[in-house]
Amino acid sequence: MTYNPDRTIRFGIPADTVTAIAEITGNEAFFHAVGYLSTWSLSHAHCEIIGGVYDGNPEIIATYRRHADGPITYQIGAVWHGDHFGFHS
Repeated sequence: MTYNPDRTIRFGIPADTVTAIAEITGNEAFFHAVGYLSTWSLSHAHCEIIGGVYDGNPEIIATYRRHADGPITYQIGAVWHGDHFGFHS
């Protein structure tokens, strides 16, 4: 794994949406998912995390780029499975 000391993480989930997600998943599962997504593949210099609750289902999506203005190089979604998040690219 390549370490990038200049990693930028943009957390784009509003506070009320964080609360809505955590009310369904619990704080521990939510924070675990955000932590996993924010530290995945540290060789990507930029990570943006967004999410919401859609039809009662929490989802968190992380988009990775090698350069801030570059193309998307990878994307992973954390999908709620009733008692845990599953991570799917």
